[in-house]
Amino acid sequence: MTTPGSQAGTRPVQGAPADVLRAAADFIDSSGQHDGVIVTCRAGHVSISVTEPYRDATARQAVVTRLAGLIGGTVRRENERKFPAAGLRADGAIGGLRAQVWTLLNVRRAGPRPGHGRPLAEAPGGQVTAVPGKLPDGWRWVTELDPEHAQAVPRKQSTAAPARAAAGAPALAAPSCPPLTGAGLQAAARQEQTANAQPARPSGTARRPPTQPPC
Repeated sequence: MTTPGSQAGTRPVQGAPADVLRAAADFIDSSGQHDGVIVTCRAGHVSISVTEPYRDATARQAVVTRLAGLIGGTVRRENERKFPAAGLRADGAIGGLRAQVWTLLNVRRAGPRPGHGRPLAEAPGGQVTAVPGKLPDGWRWVTELDPEHAQAVPRKQSTAAPARAAAGAPALAAPSCPPLTGAGLQAAARQEQTANAQPARPSGTARRPPTQPPC
């Protein structure tokens, strides 16, 4: 039985389907990764898809990284240009056969619920925004491996002017009143008692309006 260490780094060659299946089975058995992978074989090529844990992209990334080291490959992130899809991939060799390890990554979206709304993408400068669905040149998809963005595009600060008063409305000036301390309250109470003690004016005599509104 061949081991991952003896298989990695060898030059890819063509092989019969039975040879490819045998090499893939030996590799999976010796790697210890028996669960959560789907192996697809064809002449001269082995493809290993990491599918579990399905909802834990960090764990899947760790599995891909481990298998990539065994086949002599380097993990890289790939972005589909025409529609929102991304993944991790590493290319190498198993028993002289071309090999590929990969996993899919969910693209984050701007909707209030997971999987809803426009997909999020990151510009070369680092700004994250929602795009219609086709990835602009030089951009990359924001995936579940990226931190969540509470706001894809910062909201613009409101620059609206304050509401203007209706035409013809009087302009009311705030009276200049000193703060009411304990002494001020006592003085106001004495003035009120004095005013109440004054005799009532005849009905024909109009009281003059105060020159300043009371506080």
